[in-house]
Amino acid sequence: MVALVYAAILAAWFGRGGRLGRTGFYLLFACVVTVSVQLVGLYLVFATLIVPALATRNFARGRLAASYALGALGYAVGLGVSLLSDLPAGPLIVCAMTALGAVLFMVGPEARAPRA
Repeated sequence: MVALVYAAILAAWFGRGGRLGRTGFYLLFACVVTVSVQLVGLYLVFATLIVPALATRNFARGRLAASYALGALGYAVGLGVSLLSDLPAGPLIVCAMTALGAVLFMVGPEARAPRA
């Protein structure tokens, strides 16, 4: 059932694209968040949404790629530590993604001062 909901949302997103407008985007976003929170939990969903965006906010180029890489690496590290330590995967993914995001933010490009 969940796969059908995600398939319908993806079909609407890729089928309608930019013609959805703000209302359509937020409607699809609300559906995805609702279904995802029921599957994996509140902390994991919102950490996945917020941490990559905050960690890469100073990037002028490659922000989307860096965000995807951070998310994938955070999940991989969290699941790996969970496998080795027999601790719950969700909190470990959140901790790993947050720690990696903090490191990326500190070593990433510096914020540029706005030009006058």
